[in-house]
Amino acid sequence: MIYTPSEIALIATIMTLGSIVQGAVGFASGLIGVPLLVLSGFSLPEAATVNLVSTSVQNITGAWKLWPYLEARELVFPVAVRWLAIPCGTYAAYLADQRLDPAQSKQLIGVFLLVVVGLLWSLKVSPRDYLHLGWQTLIFVSSGFLMGFAAIGGAPMVVYVNSLTWNTNKSRAFLFFCSAASLPIAFGAFWYEHGEKIIPAAWTTICVMPLIFTGLWFGFRVGHRLSKPLFRRITFGLITLIAIIAIVTPFFA
Repeated sequence: MIYTPSEIALIATIMTLGSIVQGAVGFASGLIGVPLLVLSGFSLPEAATVNLVSTSVQNITGAWKLWPYLEARELVFPVAVRWLAIPCGTYAAYLADQRLDPAQSKQLIGVFLLVVVGLLWSLKVSPRDYLHLGWQTLIFVSSGFLMGFAAIGGAPMVVYVNSLTWNTNKSRAFLFFCSAASLPIAFGAFWYEHGEKIIPAAWTTICVMPLIFTGLWFGFRVGHRLSKPLFRRITFGLITLIAIIAIVTPFFA
């Protein structure tokens, strides 16, 4: 399937918006991009593929630049658990795409977003040097599952780094590296479950990548001008609005 010019413009616009947010607050590109694409009529696998491709170079570059802040002993367990969970999420997305109509897929994304926003707002853990292995397992299983399901596995990892006494650069390095390390598994799982139908989404995203990087650059500039707490409140408000629209729109169709 070849996308129309209007569909290509939608992908470019939505993912550029997501990149602005990503550049300003350090995550949430997928939380914004995937539901907006689904609301615009793209299937869940297509939306997840667009997000996966658009953030891949960004994560690799970020991990490379912040490599000195990383320690191997802190990476092995999270990366391994995410690798194991990603195929499960991808299979769940395949089942959802086969068995749910577009309206139900939109509502599913909306409910998930409300849960994520609620957790990010309410789960305030006092920072400590180490998080219990059970909590780590839960966090990275859910992160890997959500990565495979809709390429939006960043939220649980944000909860993780905010629960530790890490500085900003170390936290960002961890997020970038875990996301980058999951790319081969994620791409392989997506291809196995969805096959050639994700190729147009991937190629279209590559074609509009200059705009996406422009949005990322602009996001860095915005992030320097606004306080992070204020911008996060704005971002979470936007995500909440998108979630509510996704849930209620089918009732008025």
